[in-house]
Amino acid sequence: FPGAAINPPWWEAVGGTKHIHYVFGWWEWAIVILFMTPNVWRMKPWTLITLPQPWKGWLSTALSFVAAYAIALLCRQLIPMWVPADTFHHLETAKGAAEVQRFLWIHSAEIAGFTLIPFLIWHHYFDDMAPGDVDGWGGFFFRTAGVLLFAAVLYWIFYYGNFGHWGLGNHHMGELAERFSHGESLVWNFWWIIPLLWNEWFFHKWPFYVHQD
Repeated sequence: FPGAAINPPWWEAVGGTKHIHYVFGWWEWAIVILFMTPNVWRMKPWTLITLPQPWKGWLSTALSFVAAYAIALLCRQLIPMWVPADTFHHLETAKGAAEVQRFLWIHSAEIAGFTLIPFLIWHHYFDDMAPGDVDGWGGFFFRTAGVLLFAAVLYWIFYYGNFGHWGLGNHHMGELAERFSHGESLVWNFWWIIPLLWNEWFFHKWPFYVHQD
């Protein structure tokens, strides 16, 4: 059943496109929030909710989705600040205004993807290190800001440093305006989780981490 299963048209009025990338755009942020919770967030901010279960769980889940969608919307507003105008011109010329909306959603997901390796490394190799109490709110905000900073650095390396071209051989990324519209960084960032987990589970983090009794 083409269209009905993975591409229902009802969300076009909401997201500006029928494409499944509308879902990717906010779902990826929901994944990031989910995994940052037990990692660098150390279960914050949901510790503020004092309701008994299952109400705490339902409310935490709902708020995480609201936050994910809000972050995706914010990304969509910010992306045109640094992505070249030619990128949007080429997209609209090729497939119309809906293609621009599709790109904004998937690029929001790509931005989320750049946070994965920073927060996983921070948690698994640096034990959520932060000034003062690692379990306090200061540590929560310190690590959140740090993850976003490192994600921005990785983003710059991939697109403006053009790692996608000279590092991965994506020849269509030669021109700046052509580097953003293909969604490849999301695959690259997910790929790096695999060797991290190999090192974590099979090598017990050797040689990057020393376990002390």
